[in-house]
Amino acid sequence: MSLNLEQLLLLRELHKDLDDLIEELQLHHANLETALSKIYLFLNERLKAETFYVETQDESLNHRVFCYGRGNSEIKRNTPQLLKIDRPATFTTPGLLWAVQPIEMSDTIIGAIGLAFDADSAPDKEMAPEILHTVSELLDNYFFGIHTNRLKHSLIMGIQSALKSHSIVDSIDGAVYVLKKEIPFRKMILLYSDHELTGHSRVNYLVYEDYERVYDSSDKRHEGLDEFVKDTDGCLSANTDELKRVLGDADLMVSYLLDGLIDEDLIGKVIFVPNEGATFSIFCREIIQVFTETLRQRLVDFNRERNTLRKFFSDKTIERLISEPGYEKLYLQPRDTEIGIIFADISGFTKISEKILVSPERITRLVDHWSNEIVTRVFPLGACLDKLVGDCIILLFGPPFYEDTPEQIAKNVIKAAEIVVQVTREVFNLPEFEDIRKYPDYSKFGVAIGANFCPAVVGLIGPNDDLTAFSSGMNITARLQGLAKADQILVTERMHELLSPMNMWKLDGPHSMPVKNVEKPLVYYQVSSLENAAEAGKK
Repeated sequence: MSLNLEQLLLLRELHKDLDDLIEELQLHHANLETALSKIYLFLNERLKAETFYVETQDESLNHRVFCYGRGNSEIKRNTPQLLKIDRPATFTTPGLLWAVQPIEMSDTIIGAIGLAFDADSAPDKEMAPEILHTVSELLDNYFFGIHTNRLKHSLIMGIQSALKSHSIVDSIDGAVYVLKKEIPFRKMILLYSDHELTGHSRVNYLVYEDYERVYDSSDKRHEGLDEFVKDTDGCLSANTDELKRVLGDADLMVSYLLDGLIDEDLIGKVIFVPNEGATFSIFCREIIQVFTETLRQRLVDFNRERNTLRKFFSDKTIERLISEPGYEKLYLQPRDTEIGIIFADISGFTKISEKILVSPERITRLVDHWSNEIVTRVFPLGACLDKLVGDCIILLFGPPFYEDTPEQIAKNVIKAAEIVVQVTREVFNLPEFEDIRKYPDYSKFGVAIGANFCPAVVGLIGPNDDLTAFSSGMNITARLQGLAKADQILVTERMHELLSPMNMWKLDGPHSMPVKNVEKPLVYYQVSSLENAAEAGKK
């Protein structure tokens, strides 16, 4: 197509003046509807354009048809071809000459634009499309901004949806798949800490290449990262040069993940490696920022949720719980059931505290070491922690899945009780507690244990949603513990019924003891291992 000089000059002036107008509209952050209405007034005044038509999405990502000037309703009713433009075209309707073309973005049609002129005073059929092309080209920034916002919105929603998965690894897998659509990277590495209630933490890692997970700290390990994360504090704050050495990549984009805005504890970092010879655009960096911020919050929630559950359960149990949607309702709501119970109290603790250890620091060290070691060793037996009250630890058997038989629970209860006795002796034998062993009444120091299997209401109960149980059986277990002397394990009649057929322990009894406010005396048995009983018989 060839245009004469007059037409070329007209297009040049049109481009300049319309460009100035659009720049002013952008400067004042005019929305699409306002911008199009002002552009129509400009085109009507300058070129006698009768109708200006745009079909696209607005800033709210709603499909809109904007039509200004003559024939608004007539266009929508009688010229449906305007709503399905896939190539530039010119045509006429009664009294109007039309030039129309699709709005394209990244080779994708995202709408249509059209201009109509009075048929008697219209530019010729070669000039009309050129005018429309000039208008459309100058509007590209508006259309591109809306298209970018639409894409950004879609990616953000996809990332947020993926990171809602109960499994932290599965959720990150899903988010990386969403990023695959628009963010060009060849490698992504996530380092994140798994905080424990003790204040310690371990650093986990995930490595993605070509958007697929190729290494992780719990399954397929990376030798260099294994060594790197041994320093759990240093690896998160390590400078970029150290990361380049470990990862073998020179071009890294590193984002740090902080726990909170005031207490800025470093809980992880995300490292992106762009494609060879490429750099991340502003758009990519914005999406990566959204990803890292959403991931940061997910990790904060992850640690908070796990630490809440760690007050009661083993890591293995926690992994199973959080992998099941709605686990709180399924497993942790209060229920009436039968459970195993241990009450264990350090015998002579008052004397140990007041006469031997004296300082709060030493007393705290003893109780912390004792209780942490007990929990670590009895959790594999299906125990969970009800609470630690001073020097008394209360353990429950059965929650949260209630899958073991009464016999299995009773067996685990006694195995756990024996571990508690063993741990108590080991703690007393530590070098720092030599003064306990030298005390004249050392033979009276140990642990007194009461054990039971009984009905109870158990679950997350109370204002803090703590795992606990309550029933008359809990009170009986506490009374048994009160009757026990150092290193004695006393059990109820119900436990005796469950343990007797196993022939694994000597059950000495029955013994009975009147209990205040209870009509019948408390019947109980003392448990000892057959091996220990045989040794005692020889003596």
